Amino acid sequence: MTTSIESAHARFMQLTEALKTDALPPPEVLQQYCDLAAAAERLDTARQTLFFLKEKHPKDIGIHSRYITLCIQMGDGAEAMATIESMAGRMKLTDEFIDAALSVRKRLGPTPLPKDKSDSLSLCMIARNESKFMGACLLGVKPLIDEIILVDTGSNDRTADIGRLFGAQVFHFQWCDDFSAARNFGLSKATGQWILILDADEAIAPSEFAALRALIRNHEKKSAAFAIETRNYCYTANTLGWMANSGRYPAHEAGLGWFPSTKVRLFRRQDQIQFHFPVHERVEPSLRAAGIAVKPCKVPVHHYGHLNESRNQAKARKYFELGIAKLEAMADDPGAVRELAVQAGQLEKWPEALSLWQQLLRLRPGYPEALINLAGACWQLGQYTQSLEWALRAVAADKGMKEAHFNEALSHMMLAEFPTAQRILEELLKGNKDYVAAQFMLGVVYCASGKMDKGRGVFNHLKTTNARTALPQALEDIGQRLMKAGLAQAAENLKAICLA
Repeated sequence: MTTSIESAHARFMQLTEALKTDALPPPEVLQQYCDLAAAAERLDTARQTLFFLKEKHPKDIGIHSRYITLCIQMGDGAEAMATIESMAGRMKLTDEFIDAALSVRKRLGPTPLPKDKSDSLSLCMIARNESKFMGACLLGVKPLIDEIILVDTGSNDRTADIGRLFGAQVFHFQWCDDFSAARNFGLSKATGQWILILDADEAIAPSEFAALRALIRNHEKKSAAFAIETRNYCYTANTLGWMANSGRYPAHEAGLGWFPSTKVRLFRRQDQIQFHFPVHERVEPSLRAAGIAVKPCKVPVHHYGHLNESRNQAKARKYFELGIAKLEAMADDPGAVRELAVQAGQLEKWPEALSLWQQLLRLRPGYPEALINLAGACWQLGQYTQSLEWALRAVAADKGMKEAHFNEALSHMMLAEFPTAQRILEELLKGNKDYVAAQFMLGVVYCASGKMDKGRGVFNHLKTTNARTALPQALEDIGQRLMKAGLAQAAENLKAICLA
């Protein structure tokens, strides 16, 4: 027996040294190595080697799988599960691997909530067919939270199982076209002192975890709720409120930039705090009814749903249908009108958007956002004189809104008033140098007015930015619009730039 172990040990040590290279070892070699480790009674050394290999080859499922097996053999289920979670957050896993991983999780059970922890935090999510995003979301946020409540509203993929891999308590909810009902069902299952609301395509930067935890500790004995800004990353740069990526969150910034939206996502768990509205659900009405003040939170949520245009359009269509029902139930509620108007624009239902923004303006006279979007809807419909009228009213209502000046310049451009459009855009860019949409349109105006070198300079600059992939399609679209507006020479000038 001793001779057999010694012989296996000798071969094992030779292979250990051979594996410490940059080359990816074949699966059969890894299997031989693990067999030798068991025979030589050197599982500890093999685990160290496989740890080195999985760090060297972070996307190789075979190496990770064997490392997990060794951890289980050595009785370290926690490390095995941590590796499984890391894989689920970074790789596309096979059904076979997920099934095997679930058996490991079953032995460990869901992540228990710490006892008597006054600042315990429950993550409450609802999801359907989010297996593509769920792993990355939970891997990123798990160090922050104490309990995961996942409400599955009818997935036919592995969304729920990926949640279970992270120790989530998974509950199934029969979908009834009511996001608030699903959210409130999740709240009823949470046991933490605090609630955090996230979706699967969202993230919070780890650098902000300490600040979020400090915020909770400072309010641990109070009824409190916090409004959090969502950074909606997108590939378009003309959305209201659009901001260029600053580099503050290098691992989380995406697309060309982002536009903000703000709502309460963090609050102390209390029975009276419930979501309202079947779509674009919010807890703010129940907070007002309970007399709980909403405080600001400086920690942003990073949202990536707008980067997938086909998926985003499908969600927009569903939201639009639900929004119509919501508006019928809420009559002339300004918030419901605004939500439906935004959704109509996202679906490029411009006549509907125009009507809805006009309805909102009747409810909120002089409302700058409505004026800006009325200008945009008229522009999309080719009604450039009306677009200019709305844009000028928006500028008068709020001179600080860059989108109002942008829409004014676009309207002048389509009315062949190129010098005026140029002046407005150049002035706008003095205070908003990263405003990509304004840079692009200034290039178009230069070309349209025959200033080809200046136009070429703008587009060459844009080719060095994240906008380069969208540039060809954007040039083609605006060229077609110029031609349709009867500005044939302007369109030909732009086409010459495209072909150069």
